[in-house]
Amino acid sequence: MLLRLALAVLCAALAAAAQAQLKPPKEKPATAAKTKAKAKPAAAKVDTRVIEQILACLEPGLPQDWKKAWIVVTELDTDGATRKFEAQFFYATAMADDKGEPLKPCDAEAVAKDVYRLNDSLKPEQRQWKAARLVITSEGDFELKYDYAR
Repeated sequence: MLLRLALAVLCAALAAAAQAQLKPPKEKPATAAKTKAKAKPAAAKVDTRVIEQILACLEPGLPQDWKKAWIVVTELDTDGATRKFEAQFFYATAMADDKGEPLKPCDAEAVAKDVYRLNDSLKPEQRQWKAARLVITSEGDFELKYDYAR
């Protein structure tokens, strides 16, 4: 009887340990370095590795309490096959702040080119945008919008 009771306790303990391993660990608040880009449903085709690369370049200029950072890439002109762009970088410490503060990335030209590389997720007829706005949150979400009007 005592052996049966000990065996039951041991089985219950093993079952509890196995169940605990199935539960995902609680995540600590995200920091810029550990943030992984998560696409919203509309942007499912976007290569999130490019977004993570962009974030890695923005991170050194972001304060600890940043909530969102964004890049606005605007086409300056086009001369046949070559398109020229200008990029502006911002961050905000409140999600509702759409004006933000200027942000200096590690390499502005590389980030602008990375935003342009996201064209790969677009259909060919959608690649002639005039401006693109990429917003990345401290939670790891991002949103990419294009403007085709000029």
